[in-house]
Formats: sequence, structure tokens, C-alpha cells
Amino acid sequence: MNTEVMTEKSYRIETNRLDLYSAKRLEEDMKEISVAGMSTLSVDFSNVEEVSSAVLGLLLYKKMMFQKQGVRLYLVNVKPQVLKVLKILNLSSHLLL
Repeated sequence: MNTEVMTEKSYRIETNRLDLYSAKRLEEDMKEISVAGMSTLSVDFSNVEEVSSAVLGLLLYKKMMFQKQGVRLYLVNVKPQVLKVLKILNLSSHLLL
């Protein structure tokens, strides 16, 4: 009997703009993610060109909630313009690998 243990999961953001209006949808989507048995959740930002402070706050909150469950949350494939915002706000060390 083979048992596959999944320790990493990826969630891809499909929209290119994460603003106050899309924050609610993102929060609902992230509530549905099962983190049982996982160690890492990667949020793929390859499509994201703009991100609001509301979404960044939500991601930090979710990171803390997932950490309590033993899961690390990171952003991956972040575009340069979003990376610049993360660095200005001193969040790159919190949300990037």
C-alpha cells in the first residue's frame, strides 16, 4: 500500500489586481484550503500586478493563522512592481521565501 504525504500546496491567484473588492473573495477561498498534513502553502502571484494594503493585511493575518497550525505561507512568483511594494512596506521578509 502506497501512501503519498503532501507537505506542500500551491494556491494560484488568477486575477491581476488584488484590491479591497477582491480581498473578500480571497479570504473565502483561503478558508476553504485544507491544511491538514501540510507544512507549506505557496500563494502564486505570477498574475498579480497590483495589490492593496487590505490584501496584504489579509495575507499577514492568514500567515499567522496558518502558523498556529504548523503551516508556513509564502508568496511565490512575485512581479517586480509588487516586490517593490513589499520591500517599501518591509513585508518581503514576512511573505517571501
